[in-house]
Amino acid sequence: MHRRTMPTLGLSRESIRDISGNLVPLGVLLFFAGWLLLERPWGWDLLSLAVVYGLIFSLVGTLFLVTYVVAVRFQEATPER
Repeated sequence: MHRRTMPTLGLSRESIRDISGNLVPLGVLLFFAGWLLLERPWGWDLLSLAVVYGLIFSLVGTLFLVTYVVAVRFQEATPER
């Protein structure tokens, strides 16, 4: 007997498994954000920090949004079992 679990963000377990490959680039981006928090190659220049973190977090947000949209489309295209 299958145990029903509550879907995360409205996604089924299969959809989450399908998009789990995007966790690797997300982890890499978050690693570099943390690394740049500890190591300041440009010093404390506010403009440099804003540009670097703006780029990193815009990529993280875009990757999350695209991944979520693709997962929803996968779920809509996959017939229920």
